[in-house]
Amino acid sequence: MTVKIARFASYTGNELDGIGSNSVTTVAATKFVTKTNEFVALATAGSEISGASITQKAFDADNQTVAKARLAYIPNHVDITYDCTISNGTITVVDEGKYYDLMDSVTVDGATESTTTGQLRMVKFNSATNSTFRIVNL
Repeated sequence: MTVKIARFASYTGNELDGIGSNSVTTVAATKFVTKTNEFVALATAGSEISGASITQKAFDADNQTVAKARLAYIPNHVDITYDCTISNGTITVVDEGKYYDLMDSVTVDGATESTTTGQLRMVKFNSATNSTFRIVNL
């Protein structure tokens, strides 16, 4: 499973980056990431989504201390929407505008549906298993 960019408005700023966390594997623009201090890891439920990966790389188990290879990402403030796979819950068109959390770095947990808080907001219903989201971190 991957996250697919659904719509990308123009962006003239620089990508952001940090040292890739140990043993992280990313594929360009297909995984949500979070940055803590200087390290970039895959986003999970409850973490702030910093953006979507740009770097495509399998980072070594000691990357944080030895190679210190960088992991670049499109920042969360860029006007982008993402087509994401949904697992759990029953998602319908009436759920547009609701908020959700991640299950893992590429999957939305439909069971976390909320009208007030979540990492992502559904902006367009496509199907019960895949819809379009925007990063919100509420």
